Amino acid sequence: MKINPVLNTLNVLWDTDLLFSVTDKYDGACLFTSTDDQSYGKNIVGINPVLNFTDIDVLESFLRENRSASDTPLVLGHIAYDFKDRLEDQGLYKNVHERIFPEFQFTLYEYYMIADNSDRTKIDLIRMDIPRKYDRIDPGSIFKVDPVRISGGKSVYKGSSLTKEQYQNSVSKIRDYILKGDIYQANLTRKITAETDLTPVELAVRLKNSNSIGFGVFAKSEGKYVISTSPERFLKTDNGILTSSPIKGTVERSDDEQKDIENLDTLLNSQKELAELAMIVDLIRNDMNKVCTGVEVKEFPAVMKLRNVYHLYSDVTGMLVTNKFSDIIAALFPGGSITGCPKIRACQIIEELEGIGRGLYTGNYGYVSFNGNMDFNIMIRTLFCDKGNISFNAGGGITLLSDPENEYKETIHKAKNIYDALNMEEIWEERYCLTEK
Repeated sequence: MKINPVLNTLNVLWDTDLLFSVTDKYDGACLFTSTDDQSYGKNIVGINPVLNFTDIDVLESFLRENRSASDTPLVLGHIAYDFKDRLEDQGLYKNVHERIFPEFQFTLYEYYMIADNSDRTKIDLIRMDIPRKYDRIDPGSIFKVDPVRISGGKSVYKGSSLTKEQYQNSVSKIRDYILKGDIYQANLTRKITAETDLTPVELAVRLKNSNSIGFGVFAKSEGKYVISTSPERFLKTDNGILTSSPIKGTVERSDDEQKDIENLDTLLNSQKELAELAMIVDLIRNDMNKVCTGVEVKEFPAVMKLRNVYHLYSDVTGMLVTNKFSDIIAALFPGGSITGCPKIRACQIIEELEGIGRGLYTGNYGYVSFNGNMDFNIMIRTLFCDKGNISFNAGGGITLLSDPENEYKETIHKAKNIYDALNMEEIWEERYCLTEK
């Protein structure tokens, strides 16, 4: 199918809450940012799904057929962490999968909206010129949605896939693997589940308001929702330049200004955190060298300032030698910052210790444009919702210098915004290091 985009500009007073409501009404996907820094990209919304692609080779053919000079988004979609099994030899992994969402799905939508944070009085509306057999939305009705209402709803904690003791024991086991020479580090996470009477749109608004978000997602597919408040970019391509921005190193923020400065200074001088970032940056460099020349590391370390934590990160760039989407994914997926290194052995240990599939968590959500440019996040700080049942993960990178108690506390600090947005009751198991018992 050959697609042509038709651009119109609408004069619409908009905010991100309105984009969420439109996305929910028309079974769409919204890639949003709650920061005015345009380096993170614009808000992109696709509504009214026309075609789904669940095979990477079929998608590759579709992208090639519709290649043009336009930077308009062509497809939006996700790659689940568990998709890693399809990229390696059979039997290398244990086939541990979570199948709530498809492991690979990209969608062509009837309409795309590009909303620039620098001008909240207009929206670029792009209609895909597709065969008439597909249902069309009346452009005049797109923004006729109910206003978002923030209720006093609550959520009830149901449990964690790993208890505090199990998580800390797993940290110790990873340290043993490091001492034996199996790996240098591994990323360990646990899944937290709950029930809520908050609506998905309300949850998205609460989470959006909780932090400065660079690579957010609010997506609806067959009644299930993905709400991501990720601060991390997996990869971006722009006119042949590939950039990956791994995050490694975290410290909590403090309301006390002097304590906050001291915490950041501790992070910047932490042997453990700097070594962790250096190892993952080196892994990313090696991955990118499979599809790039001139790979180089930008500022090391750079600091990301969020509401509840500081992160260390670095930008790694290179000149692509291929324009094939599948080649780029095969080289870099899954992101090294959420696996460990060496990557394959770290993934095997993750399967052993976590015991369940990750599904979309630590996978990627993003878009590919007509001209081949693409941008994907890493789905951390991400909530999944299905008929009032919700789940999210929290974790971190484990090295030889990791302290099991501190690593468990780090998962709680990273999840604090989600706990607060869910309006979840105080759970001692989960929040003991944030509040007094």
